[in-house]
Amino acid sequence: MPADFGLDGERIVEGRLYVAPPDCHMLLTDSQIRLSHGAKVHFTRPSVDPLFVSAADAFGSRVVGVVLSGGDGDGTEGLRAIKRNGGTALVQDPKEAMVPSMPHTALMSAHPDGCMPIELLARRVCELSR
Repeated sequence: MPADFGLDGERIVEGRLYVAPPDCHMLLTDSQIRLSHGAKVHFTRPSVDPLFVSAADAFGSRVVGVVLSGGDGDGTEGLRAIKRNGGTALVQDPKEAMVPSMPHTALMSAHPDGCMPIELLARRVCELSR
């Protein structure tokens, strides 16, 4: 799958992977990527929470959010928004995460639809995206 940094105002295209550029939060509307240099969230920018919340608002039940290895509680608020909007929330098993605090916090606070090793997560995302 082609991947690149998202650009502000860029139209979202199916079959393409977008990555938040350094020092910018990446937000989604129903058709565009928006970049923000807003306040840090969980001491970082980019943060996954603003991305997940905006995706949940824009795409509702079509969103699959996945929290992987990482520090602090980033992703938990976003997974809650995804679930509130009917989407699917998945978390990497904290026991296999290099830095387990993000998946652990999400598991304890967001009540995800699944917690599994990375290999099973990849399969589940592929199944859900069909």
